[in-house]
Amino acid sequence: MNGKTQPFTCLDEETGSILLRRLHPWINNFNDVVLFLLQSNMDIKYIGSGPAAKALVYYITDYITKGTLPMHVGLSAVIAAIRKTEGLYATGEDPAEAVARRKSFLIKCVNAMIGRLELSHQQVMSYIVGGGDHYCSHQFVSLYWGDM
Repeated sequence: MNGKTQPFTCLDEETGSILLRRLHPWINNFNDVVLFLLQSNMDIKYIGSGPAAKALVYYITDYITKGTLPMHVGLSAVIAAIRKTEGLYATGEDPAEAVARRKSFLIKCVNAMIGRLELSHQQVMSYIVGGGDHYCSHQFVSLYWGDM
């Protein structure tokens, strides 16, 4: 809120921006139709081009493409799994035991990283109501690790 008033909605010829009607300096911009349809508080600003549009595109693409698990969190999970398993097994072990140890280590690493993932409200609710936690266009089969 910059304290400026606008008696009617118009187009600013210098910047090409749409200036929404604003009759009081302390009230946010609003649109009657959107306000009626949303039935909630709102503050709108037209973003057509220029620096504001670039900033919006950057924000949206950065938000969409961000990783769900930051690298430092994933690596700290792997370090925790390594420390948990490093002293448990002897060096002169049976090959079958070595395979079992590798599988156990891999499972502990994956579980440590998955345990630190942040889930959104939408992800949790979709899973709770039976919508599943993923979409795919292919059929998948189980992967049996066997000898690693």
